[in-house]
Amino acid sequence: MVTRAGIVICLALLALPAQAREWTDEELRWGAALAVTRIIDWGQTRYIAKHPGEFREANPFLSDHPSMREVNRHFIVGNLLMFGAAHYLPQYRSTLLKVWVAIGVGANAHNAAIGVRISF
Repeated sequence: MVTRAGIVICLALLALPAQAREWTDEELRWGAALAVTRIIDWGQTRYIAKHPGEFREANPFLSDHPSMREVNRHFIVGNLLMFGAAHYLPQYRSTLLKVWVAIGVGANAHNAAIGVRISF
């Protein structure tokens, strides 16, 4: 579950002086792909939360049957952490984005295969 420590880390990342270089066109495309996978996963996780009798959440950072508040907090904080890390760690940016997109596509596909829809 997202804790206060996660929120503090997000705020600390935002307060850091920008050491980051400009994002390349390729990094921007990977960042857009990550955003798409995160939006889909967010919607799928909200669907799971609305259908606790049919599905359980497999993400270890959330409970089996998270509340809508937990889901929204998880994705807001998670997105801030992911994009903050990518921005402030430019030497790892490309790798981080590609790994997170691969994980996201896998999660999105698995959820779709078991009948999880998108709900906002």
